[in-house]
Amino acid sequence: MTTALVDDLERQVQHWLESARACLDAESFASRAAWESVERAVGLPVRTQMARTVDELIRVGQAAETSVRVARTQPTGLPSAQAAVEAFRRRYLQVETTLDFFGQAVNSRTSLRLASTMATLDRLAHRSIAVSLEPAGLVVPPVLTYIGEGLGASIIRVGIRLWAPGTVNPVAAIKIVRHNLFRPTSLFHETGHQVAHLTGWNDSLREALGRDLGDDPALQAMWQPWSSEISADVYAFALTGYASVAALHDVVADSRTILRWPLGDPHPVGYLRVLLGVAMCREAFGSGPWDRLEAALVQANPLSRAEESVAPLLRRSHERIDRLARTCLSSPVPGLGGRPVTAVVDPQQVSPRALDGLERSAGPALWTSPHWRQAEGIRIVALAGLREAENPGRAGEWADRAQSWFTGVPRAA
Repeated sequence: MTTALVDDLERQVQHWLESARACLDAESFASRAAWESVERAVGLPVRTQMARTVDELIRVGQAAETSVRVARTQPTGLPSAQAAVEAFRRRYLQVETTLDFFGQAVNSRTSLRLASTMATLDRLAHRSIAVSLEPAGLVVPPVLTYIGEGLGASIIRVGIRLWAPGTVNPVAAIKIVRHNLFRPTSLFHETGHQVAHLTGWNDSLREALGRDLGDDPALQAMWQPWSSEISADVYAFALTGYASVAALHDVVADSRTILRWPLGDPHPVGYLRVLLGVAMCREAFGSGPWDRLEAALVQANPLSRAEESVAPLLRRSHERIDRLARTCLSSPVPGLGGRPVTAVVDPQQVSPRALDGLERSAGPALWTSPHWRQAEGIRIVALAGLREAENPGRAGEWADRAQSWFTGVPRAA
C-alpha cells in the first residue's frame, strides 16, 4: 500500500513539474507579436518577473520531488511528502493565475490596430504619471495597459503583491474597458491612483475633507472614506478637464444605482461624483457645457428616488459642492512638497479656451503629426472628449477622429 501511494505522489509531482517547466516559455501565455508590441521598458520587467516566479515554483517542485524520493525508502517521511506535493500543486495554481494575468494583458493586443492603440495608451499613462512624479524626484513606474470587461477601468499598482507568493507587480497594470478605448479619460483616473499612493495624497485629502466638513459629522463620515477615489477623479480632471467629467457621467448614469450609497464602497455616490466634477469645471473654467450636464443630472435623478436616509445627505452635499471642489483642487500633496496637484498639473491647460488654442495652432496636423502625438497626446484626448461632449450632434465625428488617431487607420464608413 505504501509503495502504491508513493508511486502516485511521484506521478503527481512529475505532472506538476512538467507543467511548471512549460511556463518558462512566455509565448505560452501571449504571442510573440503581442510581446513585441510592448515597449522594452514595460515588457522586460514583466517577463523577468514571470521567469523569476516560475524558477521559484520549479525549486518548490524539486523539493517536493526530493521528499517523495525520501518517502520511498523511509515510510515515516510519507506525511511530509504528501504535504509537499499538495503545497506544490497549490503554488502552481497561484503562479498560473499570475502568469495568465500578464499573458492575457499582453495578448489583448490582438491586431495591429489594437497594438497601436494600446502602445499609445501605455505612453499616455506613463506620461500622465511622469508629469507629477518627475518634478518631485520620484521614480516613475512602467505602465502596461490592457483591455478588460465591464463599465469602469481599474489598476493593479506597481509593487502590489500578486497571487503567487513573493511575486510583486513590476508595472502599473491598467485595465481599459472597450467602450472607453478611444475616450480613455478613465486611464488618468487610474494613473491618479498610482500618483496618490506614491505621494501620500489620499490621507492628506481625507484630512482636508474632514476639516471642511467638521460642522456636519454625517457628511464628514460620508465623504472622508471616499478620499482615494476623489483624488483619482481630481487627477483625471486636472489632465483632461470636462472630458473626464462627461465620460464619468456615462459610466455612472444608471438610474438604478446613481443615487445609491452601498455600504463600504470607496467610490462616491455617482450623483455626487458627477456634481463634484461639474463643480471643479466651474471653479477652474467658469460657466460652460458642464452646466447643462448638471441640469440634466438633477432633472433625471430627483432626490425623491433616493433612500430616505441618504437623500438629506445628497441634498446637503449638493449645497456645499462648490466648496468641496475648491478643497479637492487645493488640498496639499505631501509627496509634491505640500503643493496641490493643480500646481503641477494645471487644469487651465485643458480649459476650453486652451484647447481651442491648441486646435488652432496645430491645425489638421494635430491629428496626424508624430510631433503633436508626442508633445500633446494627453491634451489631444482632452480636446476630442470635450468636442464629443459639448456638441452631441457631432459626437460621432469626434469619436471617429479619436479612433483614427489612436489606431493610425481611418475608420471604415
